[in-house]
Parts: sequence; C-alpha cells; structure tokens
Amino acid sequence: LPVPIAVFFLLYKERMVPCCNGSSHPLLSADELALETRPGDKDELSSAGHRAPAAAGHEDLFSCCQSRNFRGASYTYFAVHVTGALVLFMTDGIVGEYSGFVYSYAVEEPLSVVHKVAGYLPSLFWGFITLGRLISIPVSYRMKPATMVFINVVGVLITFLLLLIFSSSVVFLFVGTASLGLFLSSTFPSMLAYTEDILQYRGCATTVLVTGAGIGEMVLQLLVGSIIHERGSYSFLVCGMIFGCLAFTFYAFLVFFHRMYPKPPPGKKAPAPSPALGGEGEHRS
Repeated sequence: LPVPIAVFFLLYKERMVPCCNGSSHPLLSADELALETRPGDKDELSSAGHRAPAAAGHEDLFSCCQSRNFRGASYTYFAVHVTGALVLFMTDGIVGEYSGFVYSYAVEEPLSVVHKVAGYLPSLFWGFITLGRLISIPVSYRMKPATMVFINVVGVLITFLLLLIFSSSVVFLFVGTASLGLFLSSTFPSMLAYTEDILQYRGCATTVLVTGAGIGEMVLQLLVGSIIHERGSYSFLVCGMIFGCLAFTFYAFLVFFHRMYPKPPPGKKAPAPSPALGGEGEHRS
C-alpha cells in the first residue's frame, strides 16, 4: 500500500490526476525538467519554456494515447509496438507460470520429488534470474540487444524441449530450471533496449511493453493453472513449450518489421530517451 499511495501523491503534486487538479505546486518546474532532460539543446529548452504555462512541467497523463501523436506513422510503427509487447507477454508469462507451478509439477507423478527438495526449485529459478541479470550487464557492452533477445528466446525454446524429452529426470529438472532462469533473466531489459534502438521511444513504447509484460505474467499463470487442473501436471511443460514457440514467432515478426521500419534521415539527431527510463546501458542492466 505505501507504494501506490506515494505514486498517487507524486501524480497529484505534478497535476497529472485528471479529477484532482488542485492548487498544489509541481515538484519541478518546466525549466528544471528541460535542463535535466537535454542540458545542451537550446532549441528544446526554448520550446519547453513555451509549453510551460499550458503543461505545468508535464503533459497530460494520457497524452501518449492522443491521436495527434500517431499522425503520419507507418503501420510498421504500430507493428513494432505490438510484436515487442507480445514477446514480453510470452516471456514474462513464462517467468510467472514457471515459478508458480514448478513446485506443483515436481511433487506430482512421474517425478514425485520430496516436498522439501521440490521447494528448492523456485529459489533456484529466481536465483539464476538474478545471476543472469548480473552476467548480462558486461555482456550487453559486447552484444547487440537484438542478438541478446534472440539468444534468450531460442534458449528458452531449447530448454523446454529438453525438459519434455527428459521429463522423468529429476536432475535435469533442476538443470533446466537453472537454464530457464538464465535465459529469461535479461529478456525484458534487452527488449527495452532493442525497441529503443528502433523507435527512440517516440510515443507509448515503454507503456505498451511494460503493460504487455504485466498482463502476460498475470494471464498465463491463470491459464496454466486451469490447464494443469484439467489435464494433469505434464501439461505444465507442454504449455511452456507452446509459449516459447509463440515468443520466438513474435520475435521473428519483430525483426521483420524492424527491417521495414523507416530509418531517420541521415544527419537528423534522434531524440534522447526519457530521463525516467535511463539510457540504453541502464535498460540492458
């Protein structure tokens, strides 16, 4: 509860709550926000100053959904948003459903792992997610985000395939759990960095990606839980394999639309990413 209360307070102070536009003063003025965003760009500073009376330091909370921001955008612009969100829908959904049901899968037949031993599986999974994110920081300096996402998605697909082949092996269940944690760990930040390279974060790219990931983590857990209840524990791995195939398919579409997406004219300076999001290196870390 303290987190949403604090976020609501910040939105209220910045006059971003439509029904509560009181007389409170924003935490940062428009000039201060412009200086933090692009200190060396005088054109943007001047334009930010002209917008100050109307925007009071921020645009409306739902400004990214206004139709004027999409005028002249090609269909590939929307396709990159949708396919990127679908990849995260599947991968973050796998994180949620695997961590939520791997214990239940392990204690059922044919594995019949002791409850105490099966309890280590979720901890092993999250531990290797943490380890993988630490490893991905130096790796991201030498590898492009698109390549990292490709390796992650293919690694998830191969791991689920091997888990299905060796479904009666308790040892490989532990190995596969650690492998999944490694491959899934950097998918989300790498996808953010990849879409940043394509779109320079014009529009609602971050909102769409984060929303897609959150919905996937919620919906796929509910779906897999219902299927396990109806079809048995083996369907847990089958669902993971299907989600992995879908993630790879959506990634292939994302690469296809990336190649078709119009590149900015040579010599035109791309807009800087939002200070709230951080730079490309922060996304990858």
